[in-house]
Amino acid sequence: MIKAETVERTDEDKIELLHDEAMKLGATITKLISTKDIVVEPWVQLKCRFGCSKFGKYKTCPPYTPTYQETRELLSCYKSAILIEGQPPAKQFEGMLLKLEHKANLSGFYKAFSMNAGPCPLCAECDVEGTCPMPEDARPSMEACGIDVFRTVRDNGFEIKFLEHKTEYVKYFGLLLLE
Repeated sequence: MIKAETVERTDEDKIELLHDEAMKLGATITKLISTKDIVVEPWVQLKCRFGCSKFGKYKTCPPYTPTYQETRELLSCYKSAILIEGQPPAKQFEGMLLKLEHKANLSGFYKAFSMNAGPCPLCAECDVEGTCPMPEDARPSMEACGIDVFRTVRDNGFEIKFLEHKTEYVKYFGLLLLE
């Protein structure tokens, strides 16, 4: 009888596998970053409150998400994250992030948690007064938690800009927190 050898993978190996998996699932670029390089600012949630028609209409949007102070505290519990660039549709992008989160958990990153881009795409309409029908899949966006996505993305070598025309290529950015 031959015993199967258990191969211990390093965290670096596991992270490389997560990068590969992200690319297979449709990511366009991924990069391992320090959580110290994630910019959290108080003004970001003001943009949600006073600039987004979705404010208060989803449980994954303010005022139901962590405040910027709570986000800073949360990020201090992690050392690294994978910054992920992808593209629409939103439901597929969030599905990719959830698959990566699950894979990270199974790989030993038991605190893995993903943050989406934009409002939750799971339900056509969110019943903010009721119970979420998919709490295991619903994730807040980075901006909903006070993360300055533009500066975080640019400071980490990605390109991002406001779109001037509806025909321009849309980029989504998500985070996979690892520890």
